[in-house]
Amino acid sequence: MNDMSLTREEREAKLEGMGCKRKRVEDIRFTQGKGNYVDDVKLPGMLHGDFVRSPHAHARVKSINSEKALKVPGVLAVITAETLKTVNLAWMPTLAGDVQMVLADGKVLFQNQEVAFVVATDRYAADDGLAAVEVEYEPLPVLIDPFKALDPDAPLLREDIKDKKDGAHGPRRHHNHIFEWTVGDRELTDAAFNKAEVTIKEMISYHRTHPSPLETCQCVCSFDKVKGELTIWGTFQAPHVIRTVVSLIAKIPEQKIHVIAPDIGGGFGNKVGAYPGYICAAVASIVTGKPVKWVEDRIENLTATSFARDYHMTTEIAATKEGKVTGLRVHVLADHGAFDACADPSKWPAGFFNIVTGSYDFPVAHLAVDGIYTNKAPGGVAYRCSFRVTEAAYCIERAMDILAQKLGMDPAELRLKNFVKPEQFPYHSALGWEYDSGDYHTAMRKAMESVKYAELRKEQAAKREAFKRGETREIMGIGVSFFTEIVGAGPSKNCDILGIAMFDSCEIRLHPT
Repeated sequence: MNDMSLTREEREAKLEGMGCKRKRVEDIRFTQGKGNYVDDVKLPGMLHGDFVRSPHAHARVKSINSEKALKVPGVLAVITAETLKTVNLAWMPTLAGDVQMVLADGKVLFQNQEVAFVVATDRYAADDGLAAVEVEYEPLPVLIDPFKALDPDAPLLREDIKDKKDGAHGPRRHHNHIFEWTVGDRELTDAAFNKAEVTIKEMISYHRTHPSPLETCQCVCSFDKVKGELTIWGTFQAPHVIRTVVSLIAKIPEQKIHVIAPDIGGGFGNKVGAYPGYICAAVASIVTGKPVKWVEDRIENLTATSFARDYHMTTEIAATKEGKVTGLRVHVLADHGAFDACADPSKWPAGFFNIVTGSYDFPVAHLAVDGIYTNKAPGGVAYRCSFRVTEAAYCIERAMDILAQKLGMDPAELRLKNFVKPEQFPYHSALGWEYDSGDYHTAMRKAMESVKYAELRKEQAAKREAFKRGETREIMGIGVSFFTEIVGAGPSKNCDILGIAMFDSCEIRLHPT
């Protein structure tokens, strides 16, 4: 029988799933130490660059004196914001439509921000040069609490845009405000809460996390003055994005920028964006006429490159006494740090967070997200899950647990009561998503059966009673979670980053064999 004559369910059953295993082909090379990473790239006459970084989270840069550094053996140049201004390279675009200082220009906005770039014959000479650069700072009030960012008397961080009323995603209502993004019907949602028999409200925080890949961010830049071409080897998860950003900043046509991404020692979203190190290494190569390598250390990676999360979510659910949800209301305070550098699609300032209704049939919902500036490193990357889906899943699953506790219901029972039913697909959520297919009830029941859920609950109850009697110090927790994730971000019409298409275009090159 031809497989195509079978139903989808029959084909899936025959395949035992939609995919099949493939053997990894790279393991032998890696386990034998034969990987080819950026730090393995060694070019004739290659120089090394390293950063002078700010010890302050918020301060004015009164002066930078590089005279002593230039006398250190092996040090060839010290690049500052003033240097970059002479070639119109002092600012760089972020992936979110904001702008970021390549090197601090008169002011630092987060601890370990890049202040100057020392170029030397080797890494050791560059480090000696760093120690000899003299920087005078004037400390300013520091803003690290996102809940105080929009206070009337909150410190002004971004002086470069203090009079800017509109951001990349709409009006700004405060000097530390980046955007407000709303989805859903506010009036219908408010009405549902006014009629609700039961409501819960909880502040759910998903604190700042760092991907911390095994290999830090690094690059080698080599500029060919004869051809006017720039070649960059780098730890890039999104090489096309890097090429576009470098082209925008350096005013070099994209076809003359060659980006090479060799083996990469982990990324987890940390290596999607463009960092000042890439730009400074490129500028240094253009100025010196030699290849320049930049390799950050672990402290630099943890303190100055892109983070994940930092979402503070005020979450409310309206429901009946029987546990049927009738409305969802979420307000998010999104801490984006000193610059809005989130790696989200251009039209989605909070990524896909509006999947926050999860796998549940909410008749109405409303979501509002406020992005704000603080004196922290910029970023916002898709660590472990695409475009804020992790935050959304945590938000709704935690809220459902809180509702179950208030109702005195088993958390699994509450979920089963509120799942989107199979006959409702294709299902349109209250926040604008179309769910193509699913059988959530069957999936949940199979999971419960596989772990013997009912028996686990009995064991949990017995251990709690024994604990109360002082017979044991052991208690038992059982977690229940269920979420729906978007797979594949979609065409560039809706999901571009800086105008770069994700999935709807490609380039094919044919080489003679």
